[in-house]
This record gives sequence, structure tokens and C-alpha cells, in this order.
Amino acid sequence: MGNQTTEEAKAVPDLQGAKKRKQWSVSAIAFEVFAIVLGVLLALGLSEWAEDRQHKMLASSALQNIVKEIESNLEILELIHENNLRTVEAITSPSESAADESKSIIPGIQLQETAWEAFLASGLSGYADYDKILKLSQMYAIQRVYKQTGMQVIESAMNATAYATAAGTVLDDQHFQEQFIEYFQLLTQLEAQLLGVYRGALEDFD
Repeated sequence: MGNQTTEEAKAVPDLQGAKKRKQWSVSAIAFEVFAIVLGVLLALGLSEWAEDRQHKMLASSALQNIVKEIESNLEILELIHENNLRTVEAITSPSESAADESKSIIPGIQLQETAWEAFLASGLSGYADYDKILKLSQMYAIQRVYKQTGMQVIESAMNATAYATAAGTVLDDQHFQEQFIEYFQLLTQLEAQLLGVYRGALEDFD
């Protein structure tokens, strides 16, 4: 009887030790799982941060290309606008000299938007300032309208030349210019607006 009691007394610490070992084992596993999950989350967060940083750097570089494109378009359009203003003035003012009357309207259809299109196609617009992107979008929309108007002027000139050739007559440049003076004036108005938008866009990037 005494021996049985002694054995039972020894069994109690063994059971308690087993419970402690089991509790320690569960805690260790839980800690390891937590550490693994935390490590994965940190790795994902770091990877996402690095990717986001890289995209922002690419977006910044793309915007610099757009700035160069705007500067080039501005330089071209300033020369074109000066010529077109003088041409419109020569057509509408009878006091102008014959040399001035010989000037021709030059639509700026060579204005570029390659950098802007590449920027949009790459998906980098999501990593740039929204207000700047909105202003650039509006600027290029005006540029497209201007180029379309310029193309209409060119097509009108080509059609008039083709009709004159078919009829066996000589195209009267002065008559053509007077007939399309409203288009020319619209073209110069769009040029003035576009020049202002170009300069405003460049100021935003300074």
C-alpha cells in the first residue's frame, strides 16, 4: 500500500513536467509560425516598396523626356506662329508689301507626342502627380486639335491644287488665302493657346 502511494506521488511530477513540455512545444511552434509569417510579410512589404520606388524613378525619368518634348515643340511652334501671324496680317492688310503677301501658312503638324504616348502606354502615369498628368493630358489634347486643324488646311490646299490642275487653270494663291483666312486665323489662335499651355507646363516642372 505504501509502495503504491509512493509510485503515485512520483507520477504526479512526471505528468506536470509533460504538461510543461507540451505547453513549451506549442509556444515554440506558435512563435516560429509567427516569425515566419512576419518574415514573409516584411519581405513582401520590402519588395513592394522597392518596386514602387523603381516605378516612381522610371516615371520621373519619363516625365523628363516629356519636358524635353515640350521644349522642342515650343521652339518649333514659336517660329511657326511668328510666320503665320505675319501671313495672316499680310492677307488681311492691303498695306503690306508684295514680299509679305508671298508668305504661306505653315501648320505645325510636326509637333511630337511620342514621349507622352510612351508614358501612358508604360502604365507609369499611376506613379506621377495626378494634377501634372491632368494638365499634360489637356495640353496634348489641345495639340491634337491644333494638328487636326492644320491637316484640314493642308488637305484644302491639296484639293484646291488638284481641282485647278484638273480644270487646267492656275491656282490663285491670293484668292485661296482670302477664301481660307478664317481657318488661318483659327490656326493662329490655337497656336497662341498652345504656346501658353506649353510654357505653363514647363513652369510646373521647374
